[in-house]
Amino acid sequence: MSEKARAGFEWFVAWRHLRDPERRSRRALYLGLAVLLLAGLDLTALKLFGQPARSPSGLLALQSSVAFERLWIAGTVGVIAGAVITFLGVLFASFTVFTAISIFGVFLGTAAPILALSVMSGFEVDLKTKIRGAKADVVITTADDQPFLDWRKVRQAVLREPGVVGATPYLEAEVMIRAGAAPAGIILRGIDPATARSVLDLGRTLREGNVDDLEHPDKVADDPFAHEVGEIEAGGQKETAAPPNPGKRTSADAVAADGVLPSILLGEELAARTLRVFRGSHVDVVCPLCKMGPSGPMPGLKVFRAAGYFYSGMYEYDSKLAYVALSEAQKFLGAPGEVTGLDLRTGSPDAAPAVASAVQAILGDRYEVRSWEDLNKGLFMALRLEKLAMFVVLTFIALVASFSIISTLIMMATQKAREVAILKAMGAGDGAIRRVFIAEGVYIGLLGLAVGVSAGVIGCKLIEKYGLPLPTDVYYISKLPVVMRPSEIIVLAASAMALCCLATVYPALLASRMRPVEGLRYE
Repeated sequence: MSEKARAGFEWFVAWRHLRDPERRSRRALYLGLAVLLLAGLDLTALKLFGQPARSPSGLLALQSSVAFERLWIAGTVGVIAGAVITFLGVLFASFTVFTAISIFGVFLGTAAPILALSVMSGFEVDLKTKIRGAKADVVITTADDQPFLDWRKVRQAVLREPGVVGATPYLEAEVMIRAGAAPAGIILRGIDPATARSVLDLGRTLREGNVDDLEHPDKVADDPFAHEVGEIEAGGQKETAAPPNPGKRTSADAVAADGVLPSILLGEELAARTLRVFRGSHVDVVCPLCKMGPSGPMPGLKVFRAAGYFYSGMYEYDSKLAYVALSEAQKFLGAPGEVTGLDLRTGSPDAAPAVASAVQAILGDRYEVRSWEDLNKGLFMALRLEKLAMFVVLTFIALVASFSIISTLIMMATQKAREVAILKAMGAGDGAIRRVFIAEGVYIGLLGLAVGVSAGVIGCKLIEKYGLPLPTDVYYISKLPVVMRPSEIIVLAASAMALCCLATVYPALLASRMRPVEGLRYE
């Protein structure tokens, strides 16, 4: 017999061992189909009779009720459970019980990690996108905390560097902001509206207002409700506050020389929940040590008009960040011509470390150049460690499945002792018997792996297309993010297959050492 024919015969024997017709069961298949049918009828009925809700007391009002939501969730869970039970039933109807359980274990050991790691990758990409929306890819600051006055020259130099798409100056300081009796500590960030568009994603994150409003504050009208007469509690008694005179400026308003209040863009959390202001509302910004008096530093106060609000998707930015024009920030903070640093935008976020190194080589040690990975190293290191821990934990599912393969093949060697003895009596060597049992394990691994990878990829595609809604007040995102990475899927598949192959070693050695007389002793 040729080597090719011998290998084909060994693989045929292995496949025959796994598909023993006397040890199959179809009850799980029937149960899974019944669950699928009931869940499908439930979802179909809800879709046909649950909308639109026209009658407040009839069946059509079910869509807006709690009962409708619970039935919809029950139907969805029923479809998923029915599909899993049906798949398990197909395995029971096609293979022996222990073989089916082993294949199902490998299926879970590959599908679950693909879904989990893809979701974690989605959160990582979503976090990177939000950080890049409010911060730059590369940040240049002075290394010795000296005033950054030659920023125009530095900006022109870095713009000539390949990979730098845009550069904009910024001035940053910690200040207090208040509207009425609601003070809050924030980061006031002065930006250049003309160049900030090429670096920051404010145009995308702004929900109300425009970046041009910082440069042209006269386009922002006052909030008509901001000047209504209100009641202020003072010393336990309510006093009536007179509306301000639009033609007369207070001492704080006098900071605006032309009579027009400068504009400020606020984060959504800061504007809506902390200050509770709207477009056109006035807010007071207080800098504790920005003014010089006879006895030294003293607080400075300036009134700004809210020009709109932005939603970055990160609570840290939406509750603590506010943008003003760079010229206004320099005047208010007492830093004429000075900036905190330069923000750079690169072609892609992955190119930021290389661009930062190149810019650092050009500017020298006088400046400190850091990429977004350096600025958020702790956060992304924690995400990587969390993903690694998740990978190790989920790999234990495949490890348990490999132990199931070991027990299945050991039982197979005991049950098929007569066939092993006959094969050895016909001239099959120990190597042939080992290859037969290794082939059985490879069959189990390949079947479970193929179905598991397919189910994981399809599940990710469905979540990506239809979305899994999440409460935005808890997770700060509207739906579950999913990003599949081929490298992670390949590593998962290779790890699961390696465990399946290793699980066949001991049963194969055990079966190959069996003597023909032991298998035929009781025949």
